[in-house]
Amino acid sequence: MVRSTLCLAAFIFAMDAEAAPWGQAEEAAFVRAALNRTEVEGLQGWRTDLYTEYGLTDRWTVTAKYERVTFDDFAEFEASGWRTTLRRSFALSEAWVVSAEAGVLEGEAIGGASGCQSTGGEARAGLAHSFSRKTKKVQRYGFWFAEAAVRAHSDGCQRYRLEAGYGREIARNIWLVHQFWLDQGSENARSLKHQFEYVLRRGAYDVSAGSLVELGGEFEEVGLFVSLAHRF
Repeated sequence: MVRSTLCLAAFIFAMDAEAAPWGQAEEAAFVRAALNRTEVEGLQGWRTDLYTEYGLTDRWTVTAKYERVTFDDFAEFEASGWRTTLRRSFALSEAWVVSAEAGVLEGEAIGGASGCQSTGGEARAGLAHSFSRKTKKVQRYGFWFAEAAVRAHSDGCQRYRLEAGYGREIARNIWLVHQFWLDQGSENARSLKHQFEYVLRRGAYDVSAGSLVELGGEFEEVGLFVSLAHRF
């Protein structure tokens, strides 16, 4: 049962966090597409991203992401970016896992506003725990995680990030997931972000919808999003 909890949490959260200590099983994969209607200081726009993971082995997982931001009638503010990493997961027990991850990235949509256009590198480490609870004869599942990451671009842009998340099954096949990000670094990097979403699991598919709020040093962003993910 605990092993099932770990696998379930890994699948749910990896799709939504797009980074987490859990890895994919050997030759297992999933893809996720998300669309976010966003507003930044009165400017209306769209944020789209594609994300995938593939298990090279039970311990090694490769990830890739492409993200693009566009604004209505303000093409000069458009941005895009990509990232690819290799993650090594270490199971401390059937419910606890730690990870180390590193890769390359490029673009402001990935690295952040105010710079970060150039190619750079990312390194991160994380800790995660999955659990189950029985209430009124119903077994419910949950998880939490925390990660620390650093990003450095060749143009001098740097980012330091703390990430945390918590998710729980609130009804059969329905999850409520909260995520938090705290950024520091060069070029107006300070920001606090919170995202929550409801996730519906239907077989190998997940459909989710939620909201995102980011409070930056000189900007605020709010958005509503939907996403669709599939496990292979």
